[in-house]
Amino acid sequence: VVLALVVLSVFATALGRRRVAALAGSAAAGVLWLASTPWFAATLAESLQAGYRQAPAAAMPKADAIVVLGGILGGEDTLELSNLSDAVDRLIYAKRLFDAGKAPHLLLAGGAGEGRTPEADLMAGLLMEWGAPAPAILRETKSRNTRQNALGVGALLEEQGLRSVLLVTSALHMRRAEATLRAVGIDVIAAPTDFMGGRSELPILDWLPEAGALDVTTHCIKEYLGLWVYRWRGWAL
Repeated sequence: VVLALVVLSVFATALGRRRVAALAGSAAAGVLWLASTPWFAATLAESLQAGYRQAPAAAMPKADAIVVLGGILGGEDTLELSNLSDAVDRLIYAKRLFDAGKAPHLLLAGGAGEGRTPEADLMAGLLMEWGAPAPAILRETKSRNTRQNALGVGALLEEQGLRSVLLVTSALHMRRAEATLRAVGIDVIAAPTDFMGGRSELPILDWLPEAGALDVTTHCIKEYLGLWVYRWRGWAL
């Protein structure tokens, strides 16, 4: 949006439409500033995360399996610490749920591009390094997005005779993920983690732009657009 407004401003300037150029330039600056403020980012994040909370593993209900959606890697197919994103909280929380006896299976969902190691396999390796038994780990290795996650997980659950799941994904992604898994008939219990947003201790700082806030805003817009598209296509309830 900002780039489109900047381009409009440049073309308007070239055509001698100074008023239009000034308005487009001001709008670009305003949109960028607003999207970069902690207040705006936190407000958007709260709207997506409302109704979800992370409970201690011991307080969660039991299910047939713990489903962990991929998305914890950086750019390489390795689980070195330098290549893990903030979403690695998903794997940590899933292991805590498993250790608390909340489900007998860990179902990991995540594929990869051609010639690369599926993320589910990499996550399984890390969980086993942390002490999870190999027989308890199920892997869905073909999916590349949330819709494919749901289809692959649903097929694997049916094959194993399982139905209810504790769904572990980032809180910002939970609304779309939960709705997508429910759409294929999976009994979902939300187990969110990796909460984003948060306001500054001093209210005035909420209105000063930050790169981190812009990143949160970007994630939120992606989720809202994704949820709209999934519902429009009938992929989410």
